[in-house]
Amino acid sequence: MADNDSTSTAAEPTSSASSASSSDSSDSSTAERLTAVENAVERIESAVSQLVPASHADAQARTERRLDRGSSVAEQVRAELARVKDEDAAAAAADGERDERRQVQDRLARLEERPPAPPRLARTRLLGWGDGRAS
Repeated sequence: MADNDSTSTAAEPTSSASSASSSDSSDSSTAERLTAVENAVERIESAVSQLVPASHADAQARTERRLDRGSSVAEQVRAELARVKDEDAAAAAADGERDERRQVQDRLARLEERPPAPPRLARTRLLGWGDGRAS
């Protein structure tokens, strides 16, 4: 950019200096612009560090996880089979709990109070016709 360009950017301070300025004022203008740009970069850097404070740690953890997993196909297959086995065990435990709950409900239903049986009639008892209750 030429020293006597009249265009300005957001980082440049506006000045009312004439276009025919000496080299000292040009140097001070450049230093002011440089300082303004450096300040803007620092503000942007601090804003980014506040938005993403642990990005480096997260990236490092992802890399370590990726490096820790099995590198050969056999190791990957073993890991996947172990995961499936764990899922099956969890499903079997859930089924066992469900079956146990169902058994408890059945036992509770059998233990609930039932209406009393009708009394035996005297004539049935005397004549010996059996129990006399409807079965």
